[in-house]
Amino acid sequence: MSPDVKISCHAHFGAVSPAWAELARDGRATPFQTAPFLAAWYATLGARPDVTPAIVEVLRISDGVPILLLPLVVERQGGLRVLTFADAGVADNNVPVLGPAFHGEKSFKKLWREILAVLPPADILRFEKQPLLVGDKPNPLATIGNMHLSPLSAHPLTMAESFEDYSRSRTTKFRKEQERVWRVFNRHETARFDLISDAGVANRIMHDMDRLQAARMKELGIDSLLEHDGYIALYHRLVADSLERGIHLGALTANGEMVGALMGISDGRTVTFVRIAHAGGEWATCSPGRLVIERMMMALHERGIRRFDFSIGDYGYKDNFNIGTEPLMDLALPLSWRAWPRIAMGRARAALRQSPLARRLRNSLRGKPAQSLARST
Repeated sequence: MSPDVKISCHAHFGAVSPAWAELARDGRATPFQTAPFLAAWYATLGARPDVTPAIVEVLRISDGVPILLLPLVVERQGGLRVLTFADAGVADNNVPVLGPAFHGEKSFKKLWREILAVLPPADILRFEKQPLLVGDKPNPLATIGNMHLSPLSAHPLTMAESFEDYSRSRTTKFRKEQERVWRVFNRHETARFDLISDAGVANRIMHDMDRLQAARMKELGIDSLLEHDGYIALYHRLVADSLERGIHLGALTANGEMVGALMGISDGRTVTFVRIAHAGGEWATCSPGRLVIERMMMALHERGIRRFDFSIGDYGYKDNFNIGTEPLMDLALPLSWRAWPRIAMGRARAALRQSPLARRLRNSLRGKPAQSLARST
């Protein structure tokens, strides 16, 4: 081990140095590596019996300055022990948090070998949905193996100082439609949008979101993650512990009813939308899903937020908001002989996804034109 480096592997997030809480909010990671998200994640999804937390903290011994934080776990998946990020399908971006003493990706290979020595045994490493950059630095995990393009991508939107300028950047048809549905919604005397700051109100809205999302998933015949232990508990804990301190909750209400609600997680610079729910029936005429997104962005823009991420998932409604697309990368490495069949299958699928011919064929079957991964906002 390097003489001035201390590497620890923690089983509890509370054992991590408090210094990381500020660093994760300083553009050195993403909203999914902030202290509110990780504390709630390890207390809920990280407490499942098939999960072993493995939070790697690297500090400089001489002065205690942070070098690197890797929020990891070892999960049991299909008979294999999988080393992965604190994710379980709810984190849109997975990266290490880079401290001020991190000296760049060139020296990371050696540090990584030392990190592996303190981690619990695993058969396969699977790091998915990774941005190419961690803040303004290259992602150091790209140096430990060949990353391949993820089937998922980020959908960022960076605004100017004027929300009106952003609104006019969208198509006239969509802008006029948003103005129309806001007027329709406001025909109800009690109609309003609020950023929620009261814990009791937030709790009621979260339960309404659970109910509406469960009904919607049942209607569509989809097995939602929210039906499994730990997932609802995660979102409720985030709101209970960190409302207005990294967690934003916005709601459309009228006649004593929650019409639409949207939850976002923030690192102080970017707000990523992670949960949305809205009523149907008579409320469908005011498109509450699109409406709550726009009203949430307007309210957060007034608070100084200029960057939003519409999360992973290629849904048509996102194009109306004039968002961009940024690639995410996946990395899979064998850590024991048992992983080789899974690795070979994954690499074959990755090669097929990156094939221009296969991409054109998929797009033609879906009836949509090919889209550039570098599409700007």
